[in-house]
Amino acid sequence: DFGNKFGQPLIAGSLLTFEHAEHARQLGFDKVIMLAGGVGSGISDQALKQTPQKGNKIVLLGGDNYRIGMGGAAVSSADTGAFDTGITLNAVQRSNPEMQKRVANTIRNLVESAQNPIVAIHDHGAGGHLNCFSELVEETGGRIDLDALPIGDPTLSAKEILGNESQERMGLIVAAEDIPLLQKIAERERAPMYVVGEVTGDMRFTAVSNAKGETPLDLGLADLFGSSPKTIMEDRTVDRRYEAVDYHPAQLQEYLEQVLRLEAVACKDWLTNKVDRCVSGLVAKQQCAGPLQLPLNNCGVMALGYDGQHGVATSIGHAPVSALIDAKAGSRNAIAEALTNIVWAPLEEGLKSVSLSANWMWPCRNEGEDARLYEAVKAVSDFCIELGINVPTGKDSLSMKQKYADGDVLAPGTVIISATGVCSDIRQVVEPVFQKEGGPVYYLNLSQDDFHLGGSSFAQVRNKIGAQGPDIKDARKLAEAFDALQALIKKGAVVAGHDIASGGLITTLLEMCFADNGLSAELDLSALEEPDSVKILFAENAGLVLQLKDEASAEALNRFPLPCHRIGTVTSGEQLRIKNGDEQHAFDIPKLRDAWYETSWLLDQKQTANGLADARYANYKKQPLRYNFPGHFSGKLPALQPDAPRPKAAILREKGSNSERELAHALYLAGFEVRDVHMTDLMSGKETLEDIQFLGAVGGFSNSDVLGSAKGWAGSFRYNDNARRALEQFFAREDVLSVGICNGCQLFMELGLIY
Repeated sequence: DFGNKFGQPLIAGSLLTFEHAEHARQLGFDKVIMLAGGVGSGISDQALKQTPQKGNKIVLLGGDNYRIGMGGAAVSSADTGAFDTGITLNAVQRSNPEMQKRVANTIRNLVESAQNPIVAIHDHGAGGHLNCFSELVEETGGRIDLDALPIGDPTLSAKEILGNESQERMGLIVAAEDIPLLQKIAERERAPMYVVGEVTGDMRFTAVSNAKGETPLDLGLADLFGSSPKTIMEDRTVDRRYEAVDYHPAQLQEYLEQVLRLEAVACKDWLTNKVDRCVSGLVAKQQCAGPLQLPLNNCGVMALGYDGQHGVATSIGHAPVSALIDAKAGSRNAIAEALTNIVWAPLEEGLKSVSLSANWMWPCRNEGEDARLYEAVKAVSDFCIELGINVPTGKDSLSMKQKYADGDVLAPGTVIISATGVCSDIRQVVEPVFQKEGGPVYYLNLSQDDFHLGGSSFAQVRNKIGAQGPDIKDARKLAEAFDALQALIKKGAVVAGHDIASGGLITTLLEMCFADNGLSAELDLSALEEPDSVKILFAENAGLVLQLKDEASAEALNRFPLPCHRIGTVTSGEQLRIKNGDEQHAFDIPKLRDAWYETSWLLDQKQTANGLADARYANYKKQPLRYNFPGHFSGKLPALQPDAPRPKAAILREKGSNSERELAHALYLAGFEVRDVHMTDLMSGKETLEDIQFLGAVGGFSNSDVLGSAKGWAGSFRYNDNARRALEQFFAREDVLSVGICNGCQLFMELGLIY
């Protein structure tokens, strides 16, 4: 029942969400935690698995078994092309987001119950049932009934049944007396549920088929989970040296246009136009910024509730070409980039709030690469210890080599660093857009290194890697500067900010002008004491550019841990003017913005039809976003009397729907008492809508991620008397309102209720 105004924590996608941060703390919330690929928060006493007891039931939620994901872990760790096509195809996983949603909704119901009946839970990843069920019973032992597992392909062997990785499935341990409750919830959410085994307490893991009279698996847990032999990797260090970057200073403008067109530097509009950017109602900071809504934001922020100010900030960083020159420096630069991206969100405890995930992609088992990987991993460890932050998780793909008949291609060893932290105020996130009414502009060299062109985008357009790249010289100073900037952001002293990464300082400065028309700056870089303007503009030393609110805010920079160089002011106009010693440079912002956007336009042409990409390219800078609210609009909700009667609203959803929670919250704020109605409630006759005055059919894909999925939803009404009668009687009344959103709108159209 949504009428309790979300008194308990909620799950939305991969996020456990709550309405009020303080209320959540009272419920037992502690820290935001990070898993590989997911960010969220949870109730502390539900964070750890309990010890299963003998007689507890082993439950599978999710779809059937198919010959999918067989040996996926092994194949993913082999060179591409090393196996024949059949083996590789069997190893590929197929996703089923609708099934995932059904299972997630079931688990959400249990998590939000007054008493969560789940003893232990485990996902089905690499290894399928073998991995999931064995880890669920690793402290006690258990028996799996192969005949109880759902089989979609009758030709599967016992090995394939136990080891496949098909569908989005979860394994649960639940007490026998809680099975009816789980069954009831799963049926309502249309989540397939199977009781497939039992906890035995005999310290063995067994899989039995009574129908076939077979026991294909019977292992002692000590044999299954005992210490495996240490892996010994032998390699030798290969001293690889790369040529220095050559260039002609007089061609700086030409080089700049080439750099801005590189896919790594260029506009990502072709990506952000692909999908919705604000699904769930909790997206507090998405990619696009400024009146022109260009994708420039450094970090993403998800609100932790619809009314509160707390959120979760995330960012990423990587430096693969820098790592070719020096694997250790590449790791440090990747971490620094993630930090310089997330620093613009005010974090609850500054740098202490940050946790990292390290995702490794490396062409191992090739001469010199294992040695480089060792150096890179050790550098991440040492650097994070110096910074005082942790790396609790990660993932690896250590076979980044493609085999061809005439030779092999190795990908450059890469670590992608994901950073996450609790954002204390989602309203204070700083964007990379200069403010015409703001104060002075400052540059901060966090690397504390000289300007080196190695590993840069500039080096790439010169067809070079470079002899030397920048590094981070002092981790402690970097940490202190991070927290000092956080303090300024929390005081509201910073009105614009951007990291320096792909494309160098000149790209950063231009991008801070791109998101608005008539926005420019007058800058002097002489204080940076680098006479070579190519180096100072294109080197990718970890650093920051920030604009302060006013002159008064500049006082705090006198006590900054690292030198903050005042480099100029923001102005109106169409030219970015930069001075460096005796050199003067003027950069045409509209022209360079088009060059920066051009790559996005060309890629967009390949994914859109009817000249839409061309129209977008011609108009993207001619249609600034402006809000024009009615004169009487105050932005404040009307006050509701506490004891005033609330009309009843129903949120209607099907098995693959989403967005039900933000619609429920909006209706609650508008004064309704809100009820959650699944199609199964209508079809069973449990819900009739007789007391409902507002019906909202929500968006999302009700029947898988396909166009026209609402046809299936409409069929649930057409071919079920209870559901059809309830809807017809609702729309026959004169005292009702309805809204159909996205898939819900298609539903009403399919049923002929709107035209």
